[in-house]
Amino acid sequence: MLLSQWPPTTKFLMFTGKGGVGKTTVSCATALSLATQGRKVLLVSTDPASNVAQVFGQSIGSEITALDESVARETGVKVRLDAIEIDPNMEAEKYRESILAPVRHLLPPEVLRESEETLSGSCTVEVIQQVC
Repeated sequence: MLLSQWPPTTKFLMFTGKGGVGKTTVSCATALSLATQGRKVLLVSTDPASNVAQVFGQSIGSEITALDESVARETGVKVRLDAIEIDPNMEAEKYRESILAPVRHLLPPEVLRESEETLSGSCTVEVIQQVC
């Protein structure tokens, strides 16, 4: 199916796989293609070694960044394309701290350590990726 044929109700596209298989290239190309078709696109990268900024030649960080001007400058096409690079490990740490900070002074050290370990599993990162 061509991108232009995808139903407008499509809200999310996810590109996953091992390193070096082209996730960044394909996701950036897809985002650009959809944006040039008039769709509003938010490109989200959770890759700690993200190259999305290099692809678009513009600094992108942990805040939503408009790519409209850089894309228009390169292509001459007006688009509605934003991007954000989220570090899932950093977000997981912020989440853990938001849970533990209010009770840190109330918990015995062993309970605090146990709670930190519980909130440090890979599932925490996966949950944060879903929430973000």
